[in-house]
Amino acid sequence: MKWIGNHISYKHHDDYLTIIISGKTDSWKVNLILLWLIAWLCIGLSMIYYSFFSNIFDGQRWYAITFIAFWVYFLYRISRVYLWRKYGMEYIKIDADKFSYKRSIFGYGKASEFLSKNIKKIYLEDFDNKSFSKTYNESFWILGGGVIKITSIDNQLNLGSQLNSVDANKLIKIISTYTNKIKSRT
Repeated sequence: MKWIGNHISYKHHDDYLTIIISGKTDSWKVNLILLWLIAWLCIGLSMIYYSFFSNIFDGQRWYAITFIAFWVYFLYRISRVYLWRKYGMEYIKIDADKFSYKRSIFGYGKASEFLSKNIKKIYLEDFDNKSFSKTYNESFWILGGGVIKITSIDNQLNLGSQLNSVDANKLIKIISTYTNKIKSRT
């Protein structure tokens, strides 16, 4: 198994290539997200308690219900980020027939597949250095989109969540070399 930086490992097998991209980050960042999750949980549980088991929200029940709906949504989002940062992986398998990509937490996730020979272009997502989307995408408190784009005849795929440009370019070179080798065999 070979490594690119701290997050990407890959291995050439006889008939296929496997790549694993880890979603893990520094432990202080994971602990900060956990602290945020615990605080968010305490706030929401206290709102639920006071809205349903006391008279503090008399006449404002819809406010409390609306707040709780938003709270549940953001609880789901921050829980996914925490689990991703702690246990998340991106799995890529490329063989002569298909390109398979899966974003996984605890092994659960939906795989996207398309034919390897249909890959048209593999490139680094072009973000302006001062843009809001680049800053937001690189923030550790969100999942972030992929920085590598792969386009095929009928599909488009983003992968490599929050990779730096050096590691992403090395990964693009490995994927491009392997897919070109597959195309030259057929």
